[in-house]
Amino acid sequence: MAYDAVTVQMLRDVLDEVLSSPPFTLQQQRSALEVAERILKLASQGERRPDNIKQHLRNEFFTSELTGIEMED
Repeated sequence: MAYDAVTVQMLRDVLDEVLSSPPFTLQQQRSALEVAERILKLASQGERRPDNIKQHLRNEFFTSELTGIEMED
């Protein structure tokens, strides 16, 4: 699927933020590739809101592993 430049930049920004967040850096179960793949899957399903993407990642990947640590919205 092709994305416009604005969408690509938004997806890159979300990925950069998530990969630098404590929930990601302090965990050992998920790889950067898994996070990137999930972001692209959400985008392919039409999600374009960064906060929704980050919330999905929190709920699916990080909440059960690191409760009490939040990614910035």
